[in-house]
Amino acid sequence: MKLEVKNGNFHYSKRRQQLPNLYAENVNFILQPGEILSILGPNGAGKTTMLKCITGLLNWTEGETYIDDQPLTKLHKKELWKRVGYVPQAHKMTFGYSLEELVIMGRAPYISTLSQPSKKDKLAALEALDLVGIKHLAQKSCNEVSGGELQLALIARTLVADPEVLILDEPESHLDIQKQIVILKTIRRLSKEKGISCIINTHYPNHAFYLADHVLMTGKEKGLVFGQTADVMTEARMKQFFGIELKKLFLKKMIYC
Repeated sequence: MKLEVKNGNFHYSKRRQQLPNLYAENVNFILQPGEILSILGPNGAGKTTMLKCITGLLNWTEGETYIDDQPLTKLHKKELWKRVGYVPQAHKMTFGYSLEELVIMGRAPYISTLSQPSKKDKLAALEALDLVGIKHLAQKSCNEVSGGELQLALIARTLVADPEVLILDEPESHLDIQKQIVILKTIRRLSKEKGISCIINTHYPNHAFYLADHVLMTGKEKGLVFGQTADVMTEARMKQFFGIELKKLFLKKMIYC
């Protein structure tokens, strides 16, 4: 599936007053099947808002998202969420669902309103948990697992609908380095083995550099830059967008491969 954004921008409104556009330049990019795109920028750069606009959770105030050259707004929501998976940041659950029950919720596009999950839905949930490596935790409560395990369960909840594009909002945030590596390795494996395209928000330049095929860099009043990772992530741009001196080192991708 090809996902494209043409001339996208967004602004909030306050008491009938239109606020300035969130992005200094319009958003334009194309994501081809199996590719990974990282949206990289400091906190407050509008990365989460951009993801919500890309998926239609918010409406672009300018421009449009296209899926296989068809405007996203023309797709039925149920059909859209079969093809596009959205993984929010993990937060502790108020209710004590098991991980299996949490993942089964991702089968909603395939289950009619008054129906109960079938054996097929339950099997799909276990297969998704196995795919991200936590099937052994299927009966554990969401309140009993670590933040990294919960984040993997949220990825499994999205995978259970068999999406073509996986969109993740800072999935490695608030995790220790070991859990960050597990999450990033899982994303890369899904992309390479399953051909799933991925868009990942992050404020970690090293994660974007080692994980992504393409980077869209954004920052408050800094403009936007999109292109191949090595071309976009220069030392000069790191200073421009993050305000710090960073040195680019070319190391083997042994951690994330």
